[in-house]
Amino acid sequence: MLVLVGGPWLRVALDDRAPSRSIGLMSDGRLEHGHVFPPWGAGFHSYSFIGATLGRQYAHGVVRDTLVATFAARAIAEPDQRYVLGETSVRKGGAFHGHRTHQNGLSTDVFMPVRDGEGRRTALPTWPWKGLGYWWEFDAAGTAGPYRIDFEELARFLIELEAQARHRSLGIVRVIIAPEFVPLLLATPSGKRLGELGDKLTRKPVWVRHDEHVHVDFSP
Repeated sequence: MLVLVGGPWLRVALDDRAPSRSIGLMSDGRLEHGHVFPPWGAGFHSYSFIGATLGRQYAHGVVRDTLVATFAARAIAEPDQRYVLGETSVRKGGAFHGHRTHQNGLSTDVFMPVRDGEGRRTALPTWPWKGLGYWWEFDAAGTAGPYRIDFEELARFLIELEAQARHRSLGIVRVIIAPEFVPLLLATPSGKRLGELGDKLTRKPVWVRHDEHVHVDFSP
């Protein structure tokens, strides 16, 4: 256990301050000077110490800073809210097993904010037998077992993410969730305030359903 916890923090300790450079496309590119996410911080934690130790949570430095700031802001607004950061990129980008994109450090996965059967905020479990979180199957209403997607919180997260990205001169190109979730998200009070960001939600299926996580593509 000590090795699993220490591995991600060793990557953080060895990280430098060199500016990142994303080259090529998200589906055919590479990353120079990728920067690693800490395994946990204000308002979030990694989906897997193993994944973090293996180096599957690197990103363009500005993307990393944007996500970390967003998680922290949501934790201030909702102290019991804790997000689960999924996979992002490997340190030098390029082909990333299990993903068709995530190659140039500008793509990120964040697991859906959920509530339990009693309506309490909770983090979606990322047990190994659930594919470290990626094998959850939510129905069209956003329910899986005792967990229900909190679409209002998801909308608030996206609004904060856009604000933090804009502050760092970073754009959001695309937001991928299961198409059947789009009306549910836009119908929430905060979803009605998404504005142009709502137009960047994908309405057509992609190769993975994206029911248990939201995928965000950025543009520096």
